[in-house]
Amino acid sequence: MVGHVLLYHEAVKHIKNAVGKELGELQYIYSNRLNLGKIRSEENSLWSFAPHDIAIIQFIIGTNPINVHAQGSAVIQPNIEDSTVTFLNYPDNISAHIFVSWLHPFKEQRLVVIGSEGMFVFEDSLPDNKLKFYKKGFKKVNGQLEAFDQSFEVVQYENKPPLAEEQKHFYECVLTGKTPFSDGVHALEVLKILEQAQERLSE
Repeated sequence: MVGHVLLYHEAVKHIKNAVGKELGELQYIYSNRLNLGKIRSEENSLWSFAPHDIAIIQFIIGTNPINVHAQGSAVIQPNIEDSTVTFLNYPDNISAHIFVSWLHPFKEQRLVVIGSEGMFVFEDSLPDNKLKFYKKGFKKVNGQLEAFDQSFEVVQYENKPPLAEEQKHFYECVLTGKTPFSDGVHALEVLKILEQAQERLSE
């Protein structure tokens, strides 16, 4: 079991459980994890920030990407990207992108999950009302695409500390032999995606 703590956040679990239900079929996911650094010299922003977002996207989609592409910019230090954008293509025409940077004027931790029936926005950097559901999107009516656009609702969930939930889950898995959400297979998938993205950055 690895410490991908955001998989144990109640908002992330709510989004995962909404796939195929109020969210409908998954279509697109994007994530921003931005701040004004701590600048690192031993790793770039991809390796510093993106593992969290890759882990969440893998958890929600439940399969591996077909293609991984990435672009980045190294402004402050040579060959160490301060900002990167990683593009992921999955089966069933699901796509995702991840924007991370430590060269940004304010803190932003935003996850947007778009489905056929609506869209979730999870902003963990907000003090409250972090999870919202927007009843927005497009449907075919008589062969023509038409937008549906209703107001958002704040989604309430139990305010359980993710780290405490992760520790409880670990304890439960030790006692019962249950496979954890963030097992070694999941960790290896995340690592492979990071390595593929780094290869694209280095081209």
